[in-house]
Amino acid sequence: MGTNSRDYQVKLNCGQETILLERRGCNGRLDLAARLLKKLDGRVDALGLGGANFNYHLGSRCYPCPAGRYLARQVKETPLVDGSGWKQWVEPRAIDQLAFLPPGSRALVVSVLDRFWLARALQAAGYPVLAGDAAFGLKLPLGFPLSTFMILGYLTMPLLAHLPLGYLYPLGHDQEKSYPHYHHLFARVKIIAGDWHFIRRHLPVSLAGKVVITGGTTPGDRELLRRRGAAWLLATTPVFEGFSPAANAMEAMLVALGAAAPQYPALAGKLGWLPSLYCLQK
Repeated sequence: MGTNSRDYQVKLNCGQETILLERRGCNGRLDLAARLLKKLDGRVDALGLGGANFNYHLGSRCYPCPAGRYLARQVKETPLVDGSGWKQWVEPRAIDQLAFLPPGSRALVVSVLDRFWLARALQAAGYPVLAGDAAFGLKLPLGFPLSTFMILGYLTMPLLAHLPLGYLYPLGHDQEKSYPHYHHLFARVKIIAGDWHFIRRHLPVSLAGKVVITGGTTPGDRELLRRRGAAWLLATTPVFEGFSPAANAMEAMLVALGAAAPQYPALAGKLGWLPSLYCLQK
C-alpha cells in the first residue's frame, strides 16, 4: 500500500536456496493492491502485505483491520503474511542491544497497536513506554503510558478499528511528505521506536542523542536520521544492497524458506538477519 518510489528488487543467497525479493508499491490504492495480489497468487512462494495489517494487536486481544482483511481474501493459494510474525518473534530481540542506555530511559512507540510486542519488550527491559497512537494515528497531540493506553484501547478499539486506513496511516505518496508535529512527545524520550513511515512523517528537526528503533529504511532515510543528529539506529530488519525490507517482506522470506512462526528467530539468526545496532555519528 506504499509509494512505488521505494520499490526495489534484490537477489539473496540463503544457503542452498536463492530468493528473489521484490517490493511493489501500489501508491495507496486498495483496488490496485487487490489486483496485484490476485495476479501473484499461486505464482510466487510467499507474499508479504505492507501498509495494512490483518489485525491491530493489544495484549492478548486483536481487532480486525477491514482493509487488511479485504486484501487477505484476494489470496487463495500462496501463503500471505503481514509482518506480525516478524514483529512478535524477532523484533523484541532488538532490545537486548540497548544495555548501554541509562536505566529508566523513556521510549516513544509511535503505534503500540502495530508494535505491541516491541512495546512490551521495552517496558519489561526497564524503558518506560509512551504510546503515540493517539497522536500518530488519530492526530490528537497526546501520549499515554503503556498501561493507561491499554485500558483506553480495550474500551475504544472495537469502534476505532473501523476507521479508514488512509486516515490512520500514511499510504502511497503521503509516505514522502513530512509534517513535523508532536515535538513535545519526541522531547520526552530517549528512544523512538516503531514503523518508519509514522516516524518520518513527524520527524523533528533535532534528534540529538536519540536511539531510533525501526526497519524498512533506505540509504536516504538513514542519512536523514544522521543529519537530524540521531546517535544510533537499531535496525529491526537487515540491510540488503542498501535497502532494509519491512517486517512483512522479512516474514514472507522466512515463510518461503519453510519456517513456521516459532522458528523465525532461529532461522533469522542462522542467516544473519537479526536486529543490528548502527552508530550514526562517527
